[in-house]
Amino acid sequence: MKQLIIIFEFKVENLHRQVPFKEMIRKYGRFAFITNNSCVIWTDDTAAMVRDNLKTGMGIGDKIFVGGTSAPAAWVTSVGQEVSDYLQKNLK
Repeated sequence: MKQLIIIFEFKVENLHRQVPFKEMIRKYGRFAFITNNSCVIWTDDTAAMVRDNLKTGMGIGDKIFVGGTSAPAAWVTSVGQEVSDYLQKNLK
């Protein structure tokens, strides 16, 4: 399984669009939201496959980056303790 980081930005912030988009990410099963606009997922799909799937939930002018990630990783105050613990346990 690959670890992929997803960073996304909506041209116009709108919960009506963000909620369904984040549900698309949750469907990958294993995920951890790092910030409001970024997360790590674990999947057998390639970065391009994930990007192509998620861009169907985006509009004109929205942005998305999907790339590989691995340990070691470092952060401070960007995530809550529960997410921090999950990342420390699962990043390889």
